[in-house]
Amino acid sequence: MSQAFIREAGGRPVVRSSRDSAESTAGVYRSIEPEYDFVVREGRGGYVIARLRKDGTFDSWVEE
Repeated sequence: MSQAFIREAGGRPVVRSSRDSAESTAGVYRSIEPEYDFVVREGRGGYVIARLRKDGTFDSWVEE
């Protein structure tokens, strides 16, 4: 399922080398954009962060 999730959108997400780094970045985004959920997934050679609507549907990748 995670590979399908990774391929769902065409954007170029931020890729972090460690899960801890990605979780830290996701935490910042959670405080900035509380209307969304942020989920860390493994993929693209590291860890990426997805922005999800509160109903759980994909919105976009966190991009720099």
